Amino acid sequence: MESFVLASALPEDTSSTKARIPAQEFAARRLAIDQWGHLITKNAVYHCRIWPHTQNQSSYSFCQVDDYIARPLAPSEFGVASELGDGRCALRAASARPPILTSLAVFVTVQHNDAQFDELGFVYTGATAETKRQVVRGILMGLLLRTGCTVGERSTGCLSIKILHTEPQSTDAIFTSQTSLILSSTPEITPPISKPISTLDSGFQKLSFADSSSPSPATLPLKAEQPIPGLEKAYASLLEVVTYPLLHSELVAKMGIEVPKGVLLHGPPGVGKTLLVSTIARACGAKMFTIHGPEVYGAYIGESERQLRDKFAEAREVAAKENCPCILFIDELDALTPHRTTSQQHESRVVAQLLTLMDGISSRGRLIVIGATNRPNAIDPALRRPGRFDREVAIDVPSEEARVVILNGVLKGMPVGEDVDVGRLARATNGYVGADLAALCREAALHAVGNWRGGESPTIPSASFAHALHTTSPSTLRTTSISVDRVTWSDIGGLDEVKQKLQQAVEWPIIHRDTFARLGLAAPRGVLLYGPPGCSKTTLVKVIASTSGASFHSVNGAALYSPFVGDSEREIRTTFARARASAPSIIFFDEVDAIVGKRSLEKASGGGSGGRGGDSVQERVLSALLNEMDGIEAARGVLVVGATNRPDMIDAALMRPGRFDRILYVPPPSQEARHQILKIYTKSMPVSPDVDLKIISGERTNRYTGADLKAVCREAAMEALRESMGVGVVQRKHFDAALKAVTPTLSDEMLKQYEDFEKRFGSRTKG
Repeated sequence: MESFVLASALPEDTSSTKARIPAQEFAARRLAIDQWGHLITKNAVYHCRIWPHTQNQSSYSFCQVDDYIARPLAPSEFGVASELGDGRCALRAASARPPILTSLAVFVTVQHNDAQFDELGFVYTGATAETKRQVVRGILMGLLLRTGCTVGERSTGCLSIKILHTEPQSTDAIFTSQTSLILSSTPEITPPISKPISTLDSGFQKLSFADSSSPSPATLPLKAEQPIPGLEKAYASLLEVVTYPLLHSELVAKMGIEVPKGVLLHGPPGVGKTLLVSTIARACGAKMFTIHGPEVYGAYIGESERQLRDKFAEAREVAAKENCPCILFIDELDALTPHRTTSQQHESRVVAQLLTLMDGISSRGRLIVIGATNRPNAIDPALRRPGRFDREVAIDVPSEEARVVILNGVLKGMPVGEDVDVGRLARATNGYVGADLAALCREAALHAVGNWRGGESPTIPSASFAHALHTTSPSTLRTTSISVDRVTWSDIGGLDEVKQKLQQAVEWPIIHRDTFARLGLAAPRGVLLYGPPGCSKTTLVKVIASTSGASFHSVNGAALYSPFVGDSEREIRTTFARARASAPSIIFFDEVDAIVGKRSLEKASGGGSGGRGGDSVQERVLSALLNEMDGIEAARGVLVVGATNRPDMIDAALMRPGRFDRILYVPPPSQEARHQILKIYTKSMPVSPDVDLKIISGERTNRYTGADLKAVCREAAMEALRESMGVGVVQRKHFDAALKAVTPTLSDEMLKQYEDFEKRFGSRTKG
């Protein structure tokens, strides 16, 4: 038998199972491209797809093999292997039509722990059995295997799969969608496997199925599936829609009514859309097919549409031949069917093909299509009309009550410490979806394991959950995460009345929610803080963000304004949408007068600025903000907080009740407040006994703001350093020099303006 020099695979052929041989030998043997073969060496056999060398390698006389699938020599191969010299190999072509594996038992090993998340998108060792099975099926799909093979052991991939047993035995066979897969917990040989369990092709992932011995699907009762914690309402809504066409098709036919052909499921990432559909499929005893958007797209014109047609055709065929209910699940539907007005030509063709396929589904058939997306507005509108995706089921970010249910479900079976309060944990996880809560519990468990020092059985204390809360964040906020300094009310000197009013407006509706509901009180929609520069308006908002437990969103002009028309308004809408999804929430507009200033009557009437009618970016942003604030009533728990030192520049439409309900004046600090502020800023500063902060806070610092006093303390310390780098304390003379260097920000004229504004809105400043 002709032998070749053995060489390593091309970099682009890694994990492809390809073996490249000289083109002349390929032609002489009349091989087909991608035909399976066995590459025999002295010590092992590699299962490979045979390809000729590339054009620039046509004169090479060696064989480049990818050792992705390897196994020991079979007795029938010993003779060939004994005749081979070191570093040489022989090629045997496998059958052109190998049999199909009916069943397969494997043992999976994680080779590279650090690569699990990067390669798979999740940690395999912590995944569910169903998720593991899906991953292994995807790896093995279409491979030529037999007992004793190892897949991926010599590659850089994170998983190595050992084939323990196959049906049929002692022969090569192809792993297909019809192959039953068993994941063994031990690397031992598994006894023969009995009945095959039908599954589906590589474009689909079958998550649930009925055994061949099950009752006829037409008479199959609804299984008693436990609703997913926190998704009971969505489960009931989706189950009702799916049950009619799948389990009661005969009754529907007698009634002569049209039932939904498709259901659109939408909600934030990680909320449980895919899990919900698989649970519904099990409850209905339905076979489930999954299409992932990117899988459909091909490199050639028409290939994407053909693949989509093939998938629908196979699903319909299974539903018709086996007379069983089937669910065709299209995940990430927005990636497959974007708006045709903004999509490319090939995407528009796929959308048109899907519309045709949806129209061709019988409303009384045993097949229903479920699409899932976290961007429902990105889907082409033609798909959302009746007759295609007739129903829409929304899954929102779980409420506090739902988070309690989810946490209890996740923590069930985990050794939780007695000091853990699930209710308190639920209150601290605003905006967390189911996947976030599972990650939180996992992080807490890992922290507890890391701190365990032996002895009694480890438990997960509340300290581990506190650590997990600092290291995880809700997925709804990860794209706009804001790091807010931990500031408390005691870090702000004075302003006792303002603090109380803010607590009443912000914290009370969250902490005393039941009391507000009992008295019929609605939480304020907006709070405006105004006052001179440097009087702690932004610091007050930091305290709110740190102590209220609400999710915090900040809007600033630099990030808001865009050179493209419509982008700024879209950013406003997106911010409010995130806030509603993670309620209770606070949206903070710093320097709100610069973001949404007062509209000009002259421009509005067509005069000035070239007669543009006031159609400036700032005015469009103001219009978007007014609309969103009016819509807050339907989204309880969202509060808008604005801060400004120019309240006269804010449009009157924002100042009316129903938008900024509370208008709070943040005055310059009084003498007592200045004393408290100086004590706060000198708390960590070594001060000489001759420094009397009470005297400094007197007439000498009249009209000084909190920011001015901070600058005084910093300048006093710098004066001490200029005098001597080895100075031990800051003395009175240093403060005297600092007071001369730092002048007050405020003037009598400025204070009069704020006092006049306070008189004008005096009745609105009462908490």
